[in-house]
Amino acid sequence: MGKKEFIPEQHIKTRSLFRVLGPLFVIVGAACMLVAFIDFFTLQGFEEPKYFWLFFVGMPFLFIGFSLSSLGYGATVAKYQSREYAPVAKDTFNYLAKETTTGVKEIANAVQQESPSKLAITCHSCHHENVMNAKFCNGCGDKLAQVCRSCQQENIPSARFCNHCGTTL
Repeated sequence: MGKKEFIPEQHIKTRSLFRVLGPLFVIVGAACMLVAFIDFFTLQGFEEPKYFWLFFVGMPFLFIGFSLSSLGYGATVAKYQSREYAPVAKDTFNYLAKETTTGVKEIANAVQQESPSKLAITCHSCHHENVMNAKFCNGCGDKLAQVCRSCQQENIPSARFCNHCGTTL
């Protein structure tokens, strides 16, 4: 899948529009806020501000401008951030993998030593435990795989029902 198939032309046009309108709205909003601040803080005595209403015009313009800019430049920012964080994440993963290897091996060995029954197959005839890959029982010589009486399909030794036809074994 090529880049052009993933990002359609309409998406590129919209992103370009956001990249132009976003900063434009930010500039208009900042200018309104600046005029309102200057008007408010340069009052003499008990004068009333003339352009106080520009605060209420500038804030939505700033919000819309920052929102459009984040939509227009979001992919660029995300790519930059991922390139900054990826080496740190890689180093952290490698450090954890290196430092926890012995602990994971010890846990795996402990689990393996405590559950030998999971590594054995019990004969359905004489109930003797056999190694996992055995085909015949070491106790009675019987075949470990169960054969269905209805369809003659082989099933695993622990199966209670045939995997092929569903008959009770």
